[in-house]
Amino acid sequence: MQKTENVGNILTEIIRKNDLEPKMIELRVFDLWRTHIEAPFNTYAAPVSLSGGVLKIYTEHPSCKSGILFQKPKIIADLNAALEQPILTDLRIELRALETAPPHDTNANPPKSPRDPSQPVSTDTTRRTTPEELERIEQTLANVTDTKLKKSLRQLFTTQSEDNP
Repeated sequence: MQKTENVGNILTEIIRKNDLEPKMIELRVFDLWRTHIEAPFNTYAAPVSLSGGVLKIYTEHPSCKSGILFQKPKIIADLNAALEQPILTDLRIELRALETAPPHDTNANPPKSPRDPSQPVSTDTTRRTTPEELERIEQTLANVTDTKLKKSLRQLFTTQSEDNP
């Protein structure tokens, strides 16, 4: 007879086995950016990566970049407080088109580009996920019934497979 396991324990094991914790934290920071950072920053700037405690942000507006730089200590403190741990140490803001920022949550702040948000992000510098990897991801997610969680995990696993050739 097979024992039933707690979904939280299963997800923790999947995250640990696939070394996904940094990506999970990154996605959480991106979500917190949308929910905890006030307009206009959360509207006219988008986080694109988190590495070594440094959150990289793209904005098309020089005035938004200046405002974020002015508010940097408060923004870092607010996000770390929401994370309940000191993850962020710095913000790096680049003046770039927001269309170049990879979307991390297709429900909030959808990308301005015509890209299909249900498909994995792929650029010339990013390795594409193979059909075998996509099949393995779908098999891993087969028993996840929460559609929002399943969608987030699919996006996370796909991004992780593209980042790790």
